This record gives sequence, C-alpha cells and structure tokens, in this order.
Amino acid sequence: MKRLFLTLIFLVFGGAAAAQVHDYPALYNVTGVAASDVLNVRSGPGTSHDIIGSLAPNARGIEVIGVNQDQRWGRVSMGEFSGWASMRFLTRTGPDWNAGLPAPLYCHGTEPFWSYERLIGGGNWSDFDVQNQPHAELFVDHPVGRGPYGFALDLDSGTSNMTGFIRRGVCSDGMSDRDFGLTAQFVRRTGGQTYMVDGCCSLSR
Repeated sequence: MKRLFLTLIFLVFGGAAAAQVHDYPALYNVTGVAASDVLNVRSGPGTSHDIIGSLAPNARGIEVIGVNQDQRWGRVSMGEFSGWASMRFLTRTGPDWNAGLPAPLYCHGTEPFWSYERLIGGGNWSDFDVQNQPHAELFVDHPVGRGPYGFALDLDSGTSNMTGFIRRGVCSDGMSDRDFGLTAQFVRRTGGQTYMVDGCCSLSR
C-alpha cells in the first residue's frame, strides 16, 4: 500500500507537475456515457487494469485529485477507496483555486478523531468533546506572493479559537484506501489547552 501511495505521488505531481498541482483537486460530472452504461473505475490508469468500481452515467460531484502523466486518466475518490477513471468521460465543474479556498470543504482526522466542515463565512468543528461547534471565519488567504497552493484560516467560536492550515497535496487518512487531495492541520485553543491535529480534506463527502 505504501508503494502504491508513493507511486501515486509521482504520477499526480511528477512530470507536468506545475499544471496539475494548479488544477487539482477538482469536481467533475460524468458525461458522454450511455444511460444504460457505466463509467468503469480501475485499479490503475489504463484499460488493462482491473475494474474495481463504477460511476453512474449521470454521476455528479466526482472528486478527482490528480491525473496520470498523459492526463488521460484521473484518480477519483469513491467512498472508502480511490481508483482511476477515463478523463474522456469527465467534465470539470470547479473549483477555481485562484478564487480562494472553496466551500463547502470537509476535513477530518483520526487519533484523535475530529472533523471540520467549512462553509461560507465559517464552519463547524466536531471531536470527542463537542459536536458541530460553530466557528466564525475571521481570516482566510494564501501566503503573500505565492500561488493558491496553501491557505491559512483563523476561526473563533466565542469559547475556543483555531488556526488552520490547508494545503493541496496527496493525503491519506490512515484508515481507508481512499486518497485525498488536501492536507489539513489545525491548532486548537480551548479550555486552557492548546493542541494540534492533522488530517485530510475533500471537496465532497
């Protein structure tokens, strides 16, 4: 599994890295597939690889975290696993990374378990102590003089506050066979304690 993950890093961010990192992750709709057919998801980027899943001909909001070097196959996220689908049958719907950090955004981590759902203007934090605690977003932007590859956030709930760092790059949650296109770290200050958690984010659940 580790070897596959390292291979994915090379495939997604090697070669034509500048263009690919700029564009991904992104959401796509399945197009050009007959109503009676499906879009196959394979274990590798090519028709010689095993079929491990499928997408409905009208599937929407499919997250692609990157493409192979010839950009003909995309790494798609499906529930608890990821696979490869032909980009010929996928049409991009967003986001525009130059417009800023997109919302909604779904971040989570394990050991300890936590989640943060980013919405427009704020979001909700959950962990073992609180559920869906609203936070106002006081600041969000990418580094001055840099492209939209990483973002920082300042968040406040009134009783706790957090600083978040979200960066585009291949991420594993350590629990599933799904790959994510965003890494996340949050420094949380609550109840007189300060601690940091890390995990992954996705554009879709």
